[in-house]
Amino acid sequence: MNFHDPVDREIKQLLNAKRKDLIIPDTVQLAMENALSSISEQKVKKKYPHKKWRWAAAALALFFILGAVSIYSVPTFGEMIRSLFAKDNPDIGLLRAQELGLVHNPHIKVKDKGYTLVIDEAVADPTRVTMALQLFDKKGKHDRYKLLLGDLNNITIKDANGKDLDTMYDMGYTNDFYYMVAFFNEPLETDKITIEGNIGTLGNRNEPSIEGEWNFSFDIDMREANQQTKIEELSGSYTTPHGMTVTLKRLTRMVQGVRFELETELNDAAMARSPGDLWEKQMLSFHFETKENEEIHSVNSRKNGDMVSLMSTDYAVIGDGKIRWSYIFKYLPEHEPYRFILDGYSVAETDGSRISFRPSELIEPKSFQILTDRIELVGTSLEDSQNPDATFETAVSFYGEMDNEINNEEWKAYDSAGKQYDVSKWGISTLKNTLSNNWREGFISMGNRDTQQPYEYRIMGLDHIPEELILVRRIVDKRYKDPEWSVMLKKFINV
Repeated sequence: MNFHDPVDREIKQLLNAKRKDLIIPDTVQLAMENALSSISEQKVKKKYPHKKWRWAAAALALFFILGAVSIYSVPTFGEMIRSLFAKDNPDIGLLRAQELGLVHNPHIKVKDKGYTLVIDEAVADPTRVTMALQLFDKKGKHDRYKLLLGDLNNITIKDANGKDLDTMYDMGYTNDFYYMVAFFNEPLETDKITIEGNIGTLGNRNEPSIEGEWNFSFDIDMREANQQTKIEELSGSYTTPHGMTVTLKRLTRMVQGVRFELETELNDAAMARSPGDLWEKQMLSFHFETKENEEIHSVNSRKNGDMVSLMSTDYAVIGDGKIRWSYIFKYLPEHEPYRFILDGYSVAETDGSRISFRPSELIEPKSFQILTDRIELVGTSLEDSQNPDATFETAVSFYGEMDNEINNEEWKAYDSAGKQYDVSKWGISTLKNTLSNNWREGFISMGNRDTQQPYEYRIMGLDHIPEELILVRRIVDKRYKDPEWSVMLKKFINV
């Protein structure tokens, strides 16, 4: 719009008077500027006199400003459109941060090469840092796929001493902004953090890159968030039938999450089944319920439709057979009792189960039962090797119904001459036969029978199909689902 004639000066005064008390979001500002610039004076002159069309444009702009700002000023609509706080799965931690006034506006707006990087919302506490980042093109439209983080671009979090704490990544979930987050396994202990963005390249893998400079840096004062931290000491201990003792330790409540800590210890018999450092390869399964037996959260459940709000998991070996576990959830009840229920656990143990067959005779599928798992072999073939120094490797195709876990199992293969080979696995696994009211039942289905896509054991270094082939599961990721323990957690707060 041209402000050199008297009419334009009047329009400018009107717009300034009407919006002087309004805070116009960058999204609205950029779109408004684009809307005005797109109005062609030549197209409207024939229909309206010069003065009238300018006033019509001003009215349109004012209507746009007031309408857009009213939308962004009403929390319900504003949050639905562009905020961190309204999602398909509401984030209670972020809502709490909003209620406590801990949403920070760093007023970041960096322009280069026709693109504008904007950050208006950031939240930080000892649990995590969350940030809404938008990238607008020349037309004021947010480009959701132009920014890639990695080697070329990164966003780093530093403590008050300048020490790197973590880098942020995009969680996705929304097309309205880049949902940037960083989770901390251990609660931060700093009065201030600095968020530094080093953004120098835009463009996805399917288009040429744009070089520029969209760097930014801002601080967040952590003192108020730190003051909201509360500790609840827990009590309760239980020993499972197969030798694991579970002891509850404490809760640490922070603005955006709750850290739940417990310890596990294996007895001598359990340790004997997991020699060396095998015993350190564990996984716990548990869930929380209200007093009315309504599910709150589940961890490593096989339940159909389980509720998950786990943000991070960490563990540390604190002694022979002892592990300290830390789980950070978005939410756990604060003002009413609730129940912790141990559903099961898994530990890597020695196995030795064998599958022996002749590949040439594998015309029909052949099933094997090993411990509580069932494997059905369906074929053997030579495939291109994933090792650049080799040409082929042998692939054994199969479908599996695994009661045990599969993350920490280990297989070896032996040919007709007894030579040993390493084995890797390729394929897709899903949970099957799970129940909506049971956290323990169901199995891991390896391969997809519906699409006829089996899983594969890839035998590295075996560049021919031998007369006889033996597969040995040296390590089983043994799953135990026989604990019978729950404990009511009440409110004990030490500030």
